[in-house]
Amino acid sequence: MENTKTIIVKTRNFNYNLFLIKVKGIISSLMFMLFVPVMFSGIGLYFAPSGREARLTNWTFLGFSKEQLEVMHDIPGLIFAALTIIHILLNFKIYVNEIKCLVSIKR
Repeated sequence: MENTKTIIVKTRNFNYNLFLIKVKGIISSLMFMLFVPVMFSGIGLYFAPSGREARLTNWTFLGFSKEQLEVMHDIPGLIFAALTIIHILLNFKIYVNEIKCLVSIKR
């Protein structure tokens, strides 16, 4: 009887770990997909002239106006930041262990 309980606990723990792995994979994939428009728009905004000058000259970066680049940067950037916080929380134990390894002195 005791072995059956142990098997059930291990199965539940396994399902929880599998669920957590899937959640981490989804979050990492979303972060990767959001990185592309945030990086692209960030590069465009870096080279963009000031607001008034960009409007007067109809400045574009690969076909996108400065206003479009700002929207493309702001909205995915906020989602990216939220996903980054969730990613750090889900992997906090790993980060702590990595920092311990970096700080520890081996003799």
